[in-house]
Amino acid sequence: MTDDILKLVVYSKSGDREAYGKLYEYYSNDMYRFALSICRNQSDAEDAVQEAALSVFKSIRCLYDPTKFKSYLFTALSNACKKTFREKTEQPPETIAYETENYISADVKKALDLLDSVSREIVLLSAVGGFKSGEIGKILDMSSVTVRTKKRRALSKMQKELE
Repeated sequence: MTDDILKLVVYSKSGDREAYGKLYEYYSNDMYRFALSICRNQSDAEDAVQEAALSVFKSIRCLYDPTKFKSYLFTALSNACKKTFREKTEQPPETIAYETENYISADVKKALDLLDSVSREIVLLSAVGGFKSGEIGKILDMSSVTVRTKKRRALSKMQKELE
């Protein structure tokens, strides 16, 4: 985390709305790509991003370690995606069609479709969010060893599809 981002987090924790707006601008594209990959349609992804951003804004003072902001943000986003998905449909994520072609190639979408929802989320948190296995484990409430194992298996499965 850069010093500038860290300062924005600290200012946001003290109630600075402008600082939080800049944080949102900095992370919004990654948040949207992640949410779109989980929710699989533009409207739900936008709703999840907005819900997560608002939730984090309201609770940022509870964040004890400003260096953990990105993890805090993506945990909220992951939860918002799951909530949005549960509210919209009873179908599992694997059966919903993507609405957009702009963010992930068709081949990668097809490979992601082979994965269960947890494995997909692990791959996306790693690839889109840039999180390490320990951070992903905290977000998804599982051990880093489990994350690494699931990620390795998921990437292997995807690689076979992409070949």
